[in-house]
Amino acid sequence: MKILKKLWLKLSIERKTRIYSLTIIAVVIAVGVFNMFIIGGSINDLGTILSDLTRCVNVQTAFEEENEAFEKYIRNDIDTNKEAYEKACLHTRATITGLPYTYNEIGAERYARTWRIINAYDYYEMNRDKVLKDVLNGELDQKIYDLYDMQNSIYSYIQELTKITVKEGSGLYSRKVTLIDRLPLVLAIISAIGLFLAAGFGRILSMTVTRPLKKLAEGVHDISEKRFDAEDIKVSNEDEIGELVDTFNIMKHAMSEHINTLQENQELTKRIHKEEMEKLEIEKQLSIARLDLLQSQINPHFLFNTLNVISGMAELEGADTTQKMITSLSHLFRYNLRTSSQFVSLSQEISIIDDYMYLQRMRFGSRLVYIKNIDESLDINSITVPALLLQPIVENSVVHGISHIEDGGRIELKVYKEDESLYISVMDTGAGMTRDKLDELNARSVSVTSDHAGIGLTNVKDRIRSLYANSDVTVDSIEGQGTTVTICIRY
Repeated sequence: MKILKKLWLKLSIERKTRIYSLTIIAVVIAVGVFNMFIIGGSINDLGTILSDLTRCVNVQTAFEEENEAFEKYIRNDIDTNKEAYEKACLHTRATITGLPYTYNEIGAERYARTWRIINAYDYYEMNRDKVLKDVLNGELDQKIYDLYDMQNSIYSYIQELTKITVKEGSGLYSRKVTLIDRLPLVLAIISAIGLFLAAGFGRILSMTVTRPLKKLAEGVHDISEKRFDAEDIKVSNEDEIGELVDTFNIMKHAMSEHINTLQENQELTKRIHKEEMEKLEIEKQLSIARLDLLQSQINPHFLFNTLNVISGMAELEGADTTQKMITSLSHLFRYNLRTSSQFVSLSQEISIIDDYMYLQRMRFGSRLVYIKNIDESLDINSITVPALLLQPIVENSVVHGISHIEDGGRIELKVYKEDESLYISVMDTGAGMTRDKLDELNARSVSVTSDHAGIGLTNVKDRIRSLYANSDVTVDSIEGQGTTVTICIRY
């Protein structure tokens, strides 16, 4: 039993669902085949009984009609009577020939009675023709009475065969009726067994698929509520769900550590602000801590949205798509948490944006279009930029620009060089913003705010201004048409 359970847990979701479906189909087919076998066999047996009785009755009727035609013919020798007599004889012969005469099918007793009728009629037929010839020639003698005795004997043989056939048919009919009466009970038992199997497989499928997904959904909800102290999700699955749960637990711990780091950095910043600002070393440490805070102060809300997307996709798609989504999210997560260097190559930054947009396109489908327009003359592998430069801007375009538009929109990433300056722009065809909000955003400095879009963009602005002289970030937006954020870096 343990081996079967282990094998079941290793099966993919697709195979588990297929086994459950095949079980239901097998039960339905078994019930149908049983019905056809019992009812069809009973109908065939009852049809055989009726056919055998009909043949016996036909022989008896045909022989009676032959005897009547014989009497009419010997009393009045006319062509009409002769024709009727000959037809009656042929009919009797045909009905006798049509009697069941297979030993294995009718048994010894009926076989013996049938054999007696056939042989008696053959002998009677031979004597009947001789007597008829003599009678028609006016030579009536004792032989006609012997012929009448033969008729009575054959008739009694036919009656005996009919009685035996009726007796055997009654017994078979009684057995079949008993079987048919018990059929509803048998069908009820088979149906109960089928329902039990279906319910059992359904419960197993629920325990190994539905419940783990429910646990995973609860874990995602805990993270969205910023509860990282919950116990790790534990499942026995070794399929796609098991891999997804393991990855989720790893990401939860990493995110918890990241949040703790953010809190520690914030506390450190407060302590540094309280110390003597005149000392150069303290100012330097404060500046470094402030830069670290700006760099790490990334809104984790996109991670929560992405986890919800993956949770939904696990129910709808196969393991390949889920694995690809998890891989892309892992790239993003590692990049956000483990980038120890302040600068990265522009190609690496763009690659992370590709992973992020892949996840968002899996979420929004055809509603979201992503276009890259990179100057081919630029060597993006050798160009370095601050880490986490583009992700907050692209996230704002998706979350605040396009996600609320029913028809979706387009995001274009453009990189080019002009007048010895590097320009990176992110353009979206989203909701845009009002003029007042645009002016407020362009004038905003680094501060604590509940506006996630403002935090991300302000982080980028302040980092660019602190790292590069004469460099800046500009925002252009028209309400209802879209927003363009342009980063200008002058080396």
